[in-house]
Amino acid sequence: MQSKISKYTINYFNEEEFHYLKREIFTNDCYYFYTNKEQPLIIDVGAYIGLSVLYFKKLYPNSKIVAFEPNPIAFNILKENLFINNITDVELHQSAILNKEGEKELYIDNTDLERYSVASFNKDAWNREVVSKKVRVKIEKLNKYLDKEIDMLKLDVEGSEQVILNDIKSQYSNIKNIIFEYHPTSNQKLDKIIEMLSKEYNLEIYYEGKLLKRNIPKDKLLTIKAICKD
Repeated sequence: MQSKISKYTINYFNEEEFHYLKREIFTNDCYYFYTNKEQPLIIDVGAYIGLSVLYFKKLYPNSKIVAFEPNPIAFNILKENLFINNITDVELHQSAILNKEGEKELYIDNTDLERYSVASFNKDAWNREVVSKKVRVKIEKLNKYLDKEIDMLKLDVEGSEQVILNDIKSQYSNIKNIIFEYHPTSNQKLDKIIEMLSKEYNLEIYYEGKLLKRNIPKDKLLTIKAICKD
């Protein structure tokens, strides 16, 4: 299927999923960040079919983006979407980010729904009418990409947030902004993530697009923005 967002032509799989992502990213600006740099450096972990990459390019046309997507089906559409929109200065990696190097089995949708944005290393992560299949993917550590100043690190990693954020904490000083989706899975704790980040960053926590000041639900999908205190 194909649609338009602003000046971009987008190929996608699932219509319901596409319109949800379109609303979150382009209408609600969930990945918005400010920098006065003409050519900011952005790392996009979990780029899926490229809507976040296109959003960042719309926000900062001269930005340099390093994007990671392990799902081979989504990765091919990601490449197509960048090509048909003549997007340059994007370095693509068909790999997942974790706290070690090697290979690992990733569980993706195996139904006609084609909900490929929901991919997880946990085979029990599914909570809908989804039957998963496993594919073996490359995994990398993020540390080697953080040896210079990063203006934005975006993470959408389906329950691996705490593992990754813990692995790179010695390099927080190189990262100006972090935006990530918090998934309430059994292998991570929201309090631990907040404690870990709050030493270096001012945090904004959103639920369904609304900024929360108190009564933060620990069992819901949250968007967390970490803005460097300096």
